[in-house]
Amino acid sequence: MNHDVFPDPHAPYRDRGRNVLITGAAGGMCRGINKRLGEAGHTLLCVDLDLDRCQEAVKELRGMGFDAHAFAADVTRQDDVEQLRAEIEETVGTAQVLINAAGILDRKMLLDHDVASFRRAVDINLVGPFALIRAFAEDLLAANWGRIINISSIAGTTGYPYPSYAASKAGLSNLTRSLLMDFWGTGITVNSICPGVVDTPMVIQQVRDQVPNKVPTGRIVDPEEIGALIAFLLTDDAQSINGADLVIDGGATQIFRLFDAASV
Repeated sequence: MNHDVFPDPHAPYRDRGRNVLITGAAGGMCRGINKRLGEAGHTLLCVDLDLDRCQEAVKELRGMGFDAHAFAADVTRQDDVEQLRAEIEETVGTAQVLINAAGILDRKMLLDHDVASFRRAVDINLVGPFALIRAFAEDLLAANWGRIINISSIAGTTGYPYPSYAASKAGLSNLTRSLLMDFWGTGITVNSICPGVVDTPMVIQQVRDQVPNKVPTGRIVDPEEIGALIAFLLTDDAQSINGADLVIDGGATQIFRLFDAASV
């Protein structure tokens, strides 16, 4: 596949593979994202702080027949992000899609936090995505096509007991909307995906047990569902979806709002 030539926009989607950069690619949610994007014919540029885990994930993806590459980077460090861009340029040319999925959930309430731990969450969940987008923006603008997808959370829209997570995800969703001015008329779209409870090792058993009573679908979200939504966003059918917070939570936030309204 020639990664430097954009195909005919009217060609079948299965022939339109892109170079997709995914941060936090060794994490549980990204396993589903990687699989769905690999099945769609995209080249997977897997980035993680833990290179060993990232290489294991890439080995698994290659075993499925997908084109995948492993890179190590700390997305909160500008030098790391610039080095990552250089390594990707040497490997495939450039990234055409950025998926900011690296993130942490620090289960600390206000009095358990200190400034350093709060700042760490904001650095990873918000500053990291900004640094990545800033580093690759000129490549996307030069191509006059691109997709930027930030993995936010329903916690950024509803509030959450853990303030560093909720605040950083709210900031990420608003960063998404704010970037529309920078990419006006360029063929580049910027969207956030806001998952609810997703089936990853990060989810504690207590939360899993509550899902049937708090989520109208009665089930936890499968990571491949997130991947399927992202795969759609890369198609021409989704080119007018821009600046959106796309919620995939089984209806959980809607019923929370209903309960709030009923109690007034």
